[in-house]
Amino acid sequence: MAEEWDVWRYLARCYLDIQQLRMACEARLRRLPGGCPEEIKLIIERHYDALKREEKSLLKSIEHEIKNHPLWEWCKRVKGLGPVACLMFLGYINPYIASTAGKARAYFGVIPGAELKSGRKGNINPEAKGRLWLITRNVIMAKDEYYYPIYLKKREYYMENGRESFVDGKWIKWPPFKEILEDPTKCPLYDQCMRKLKSKAERLGRETKKPPCKLHLNRMSMRYLMSLLLSHATQLLREALGLDVNAFKQHRNYIPPKPP
Repeated sequence: MAEEWDVWRYLARCYLDIQQLRMACEARLRRLPGGCPEEIKLIIERHYDALKREEKSLLKSIEHEIKNHPLWEWCKRVKGLGPVACLMFLGYINPYIASTAGKARAYFGVIPGAELKSGRKGNINPEAKGRLWLITRNVIMAKDEYYYPIYLKKREYYMENGRESFVDGKWIKWPPFKEILEDPTKCPLYDQCMRKLKSKAERLGRETKKPPCKLHLNRMSMRYLMSLLLSHATQLLREALGLDVNAFKQHRNYIPPKPP
């Protein structure tokens, strides 16, 4: 069974590598200087078009092979997920190592205090975290009928109760966000945010913007949904391989993956 997972993992990473190369080429096209010779531009455009066709062709082939995989069945049920999200989970989650939701979250960097520091070896994969952020945003924007209400409920909870979070090596207590939105000075990061906003305003020669209190609220709620989607994907991958998932189901306030 380990060999089967390795096959999916390598196939998934192959697609993600091609996608990343296509996106990099697209970015280069956008940054071409105005005086670039037309012949040079055409060479890059042809290369970009070829990568785009290859990406679509590989994705179509993978969809045909993966159609009966339990993880793909779940991704099809969730609005905002799809074949690319399925491949992201297959490519980055190691179901043999991630025996608990916590281990998966640690690798994706969505646990308290998870950050890469200069001079230290880290087990966090920032690329995986970035991709997880994107697909979670897609689920929120698509307003999936199962996961979107969970996101809203967590957001409402933070509005009424606040929370604790790990910031800059220490735990801080956030008051209810309804109080912070009324009076931003109650935010524990108010001084830090204002210093950054003032510095940026001076650099750009404009007025200082208001502190992003609502953004803190949205990010905290989104982070919760990121953790939940990752936990569900890991559980389904382990179940597909016949591995034990009791550690997932026995978790306090357990929420099961979206059912058929």
